[in-house]
Amino acid sequence: MTGKQPILELIQYTDPYCTWCWGSEPVMRHIEEVYGDQVHVAFVMCGLVQDAASFRDPLNRIGGPGMARQIAEHWREASARHGMPVDADVWLDLDGEFTSTWPANIACKAAQMQDEEKANDYIRRMREAAAAERRFIHRREVQAALARDAGLDIDRFEKDIDSDAAEQAFRADLRTCRDKHVTGYPSFEIRNQEGEEFMFFGYQPYPRFVELFERLAGSRLQAREIVTSEDSILDFIRRRGKVAWREVGEVFSLSKSQAEDWLGRLEGRGLIQRQAAGNGWFYLPAGDGES
Repeated sequence: MTGKQPILELIQYTDPYCTWCWGSEPVMRHIEEVYGDQVHVAFVMCGLVQDAASFRDPLNRIGGPGMARQIAEHWREASARHGMPVDADVWLDLDGEFTSTWPANIACKAAQMQDEEKANDYIRRMREAAAAERRFIHRREVQAALARDAGLDIDRFEKDIDSDAAEQAFRADLRTCRDKHVTGYPSFEIRNQEGEEFMFFGYQPYPRFVELFERLAGSRLQAREIVTSEDSILDFIRRRGKVAWREVGEVFSLSKSQAEDWLGRLEGRGLIQRQAAGNGWFYLPAGDGES
């Protein structure tokens, strides 16, 4: 698959604070593992909350006095459904300090301006940090630290933010969101080489993507068979660096108990380690991070 022109482009409309975008990470990993660079993944930053003081989300009962507790409860409810770990109490720490998701989105655009592949890693690190590591990704020093984790050039990263170039790139993304009538996150756009496209909104399970991939690409896509073994799961963790059980379960078609059994065996052999992550765990290659 390597080196070929992508057959499809998959664009996720997103915000690094969005819990359902975080919940979509296992499905994105599944797509990447099966289709590789046949499907080019890109992100458009949508700025979920411009101003916390005026933000209202009636569907999820968020807005007004007590917003921090409302978001924390929403994250807990979402985690129970999508299975990814969250530390919802971070919102209680942020109460009074958090005003907008826009600074985090602008940081993601600064990463994209430098290197798309590393920017995708950066967006993942921003999600991990916000969702389950109790790190305040609206803060500049945290954004820079995570950029370093993703292998970005920190001097250029900060220069792009200071020059307003990243903010202008973000505002261009906002215009794209308006043009595409995107109002919920995540939303997805799939486009083939002929310019045909399909757009759909909200969290989507893996089979939905497969259905649309086949509709837009037919037999041109070659799906890689995923083999479940200790070696293949260990390879997945080593390549990804940090995963949740839900990602292992999604990619290898395992239930929670099955995934945790496989992960327990690898941990027992000293090949991986666990790292506390809110209401769950991350699994890392042995020797990386703190257990």
